[in-house]
Amino acid sequence: MTQTYLLEWMDLTVTSTLNPSKTDLTMITPIQSKAIIKKATEQTFLIQSQFTVQVFSLTKEKQIKILVGNYYSSLLFLLDKITEINCSNDEHREHLKEVTATLISCLDELITFIESRFANYLNKSFSIIEKKRTESSVVDSASGKVLCKLSTDQTALILRASDELKILISKSMNHLFKTIVPFLSTPNKVDLSYNAMRSKAYIFEERDKQIAIETLESMIKQIKEY
Repeated sequence: MTQTYLLEWMDLTVTSTLNPSKTDLTMITPIQSKAIIKKATEQTFLIQSQFTVQVFSLTKEKQIKILVGNYYSSLLFLLDKITEINCSNDEHREHLKEVTATLISCLDELITFIESRFANYLNKSFSIIEKKRTESSVVDSASGKVLCKLSTDQTALILRASDELKILISKSMNHLFKTIVPFLSTPNKVDLSYNAMRSKAYIFEERDKQIAIETLESMIKQIKEY
């Protein structure tokens, strides 16, 4: 059965309508901007309800995993793309800041929706969009960030568990990663993407899971010795 692509409008808006390489953004009027904001909000609610219908219309777990994984990948890609556009806005496009900010918020909400409702269908078999905007670099102590010896995948698992067990309490897991990750660095990377790390909390290798467990066990042993 052919499923309707629920992100069609979001996809077209991000990759074409608001893409400065394809559209002269100075031609978008305030009225058009308000229309996009209104439509984005409406689409966010509609996508959540229709996506749930699509998921429960499938009977095989494999089909559900593919559907959920594909939408999750697409949402991460679109969020990454609109974030780039938002950061590249210059003085001539200032009136579009509210538009891009709204789309970022809507895509964040949809990603959080999938992570909270369909987490069981997200696993390492999915090909998640890798974020390559920031080149890997050696950590410089002058960055002022906290160096975490664990990889992004391993750190993501610990943060996810801390959120779900309410050890670290935040209004959402998205907010938790968004608040903490910018202050962290790894041995191979200074600037970490909180969106990329959050996706790793669901898409990980078994080896990373084992290292995270061993690290926590070492911490337990250390605390016992106090």
